[in-house]
Amino acid sequence: MERIHKRPPFVEYQECLDKFTELRKELNGYIQDSPSKFKELFNKLKEDAGKDDVIAMDVIAYYYKTGVPNLLPENYETYLKWEIVASAKGNELAIEKLQFLLSYAYAEIMNCDDYDTIAYKNDIEDYNAMYKIGKSICKMLAKELKLYPIDMCKEDNVSKPYTQESFIVFRKTVDDIIPKTIDFMKS
Repeated sequence: MERIHKRPPFVEYQECLDKFTELRKELNGYIQDSPSKFKELFNKLKEDAGKDDVIAMDVIAYYYKTGVPNLLPENYETYLKWEIVASAKGNELAIEKLQFLLSYAYAEIMNCDDYDTIAYKNDIEDYNAMYKIGKSICKMLAKELKLYPIDMCKEDNVSKPYTQESFIVFRKTVDDIIPKTIDFMKS
């Protein structure tokens, strides 16, 4: 009997945005008044992210993007990794946040010879193309980069500000996985 691999569902944009905003507001309230509570809640969210909570992943990514003075160092690579994993697991808000990195990959996929087959097999319509294609691209990125939330949540908080070189590495990986994403979406 052939094993059926079920793709996880999407978490709709508005739900992601509402929960993201609520958690960010709570964490921001602790930055000045109770740094220990910030660290406690942030670590709890990292634990939840390690258990596939896609909203916790997005919140974690947000704080790594710019860091929090005296509490959390900026780490651009970690930011991208958490956004990619959240997107791969269906967080529509995270998928939208990665448009700066993925927009040309969408165009490559939508203009490929097999796009009609891809659209049919994945129920892609104009209104959901960004989410369905973005999720598949991120699934391939997570696989290629070996991004596992359970391991990522155990990584040390080190400072790695944005560099053009780190962006180029991610961009090259996106280039490399476009054909793999097309194959994945055709199957």
